[in-house]
Amino acid sequence: MRRLTKNLIENSIEAFILALETVNRPSVKYRIETFCFLFYNAWELLMKAKLHNDGNKIFHRKKRKQPRRSLKFDECLNRIFTSESDLVKLNIKTIYDLRNNATHLVIPFIPVGIMGLFQAGVLNYPKALQDWFSISLSSRVPLGMMVLVYDFDPEQYSLEYAKMKRRLSVETIRWLTEFQQDIRNQAASLGDNTQQFYIPVDFQLVITKNPKKADIALSSGISREEALILEVPKSPDKMYPYRMKGVIQLVNQNLGGTPPFNQYDVRCIKRVYNVESRAEFCYQPKFSSLQYNEKFVDWIVKQATKKPDFFVHSRLKAKKIWSS
Repeated sequence: MRRLTKNLIENSIEAFILALETVNRPSVKYRIETFCFLFYNAWELLMKAKLHNDGNKIFHRKKRKQPRRSLKFDECLNRIFTSESDLVKLNIKTIYDLRNNATHLVIPFIPVGIMGLFQAGVLNYPKALQDWFSISLSSRVPLGMMVLVYDFDPEQYSLEYAKMKRRLSVETIRWLTEFQQDIRNQAASLGDNTQQFYIPVDFQLVITKNPKKADIALSSGISREEALILEVPKSPDKMYPYRMKGVIQLVNQNLGGTPPFNQYDVRCIKRVYNVESRAEFCYQPKFSSLQYNEKFVDWIVKQATKKPDFFVHSRLKAKKIWSS
């Protein structure tokens, strides 16, 4: 991967994470505008990274005595997503349009219709990052952060609520009402396949006897059929409770310690099987070492049980990688 491509990807990820941090802080009054700006900036950088990595030019021919200019956002969008019916493209364009209009309005909260648009966009970005560059965000963004925080009192945040009418101008209410209705109309025209464009938030509480099986259900809002299930955010410390020492101890207990499994084996397996990018096995805290879960332990035990020379082969493969 080229250096410029790597820099563009890194800056894109930083912009996306900042967008998530902003939209998930209800105390911030400027959430809509800030999220839109950072979101479209993250996509612009990511699209330029893909174009550049694929061998395409991302700069216009330099004119004499004028600064160098790169492709505009619209140019990148149309080159990457060639079909106007692409739902990811439609989502990006709609949020981009929202950003251009919201800049001139004062909107101190995020209406539920717009939050559904944002939620779909937040899920589209990491998928593109994974599909285009095989990069997972799981080591940098906890699962719970991908489920957007909303002010859960829909009546008080409705544009029909009297208090909202006092807080917003007539022009702002009219524009927001029309914009949200346009989103719903577009979603309705798409039928059941709307998840990449719009995931409405449905305010329904369901009582379950087993809290561990509780989910957040995001429904289609049209036929009221369930569109997507996301787990309730859980603490990374509970999901990934083991450090390297704990993994070594559990593997040795399961395999009897013959041959003994040690830190070097863990480092070799991590390198050969790209463990650090696999969210199903580990999590990278911001200020400490990797944390692992039971699945990682079970996977190692299973591999070693099926292939008695698994650790030996892992060491040999890791040595070749490190020496190349």
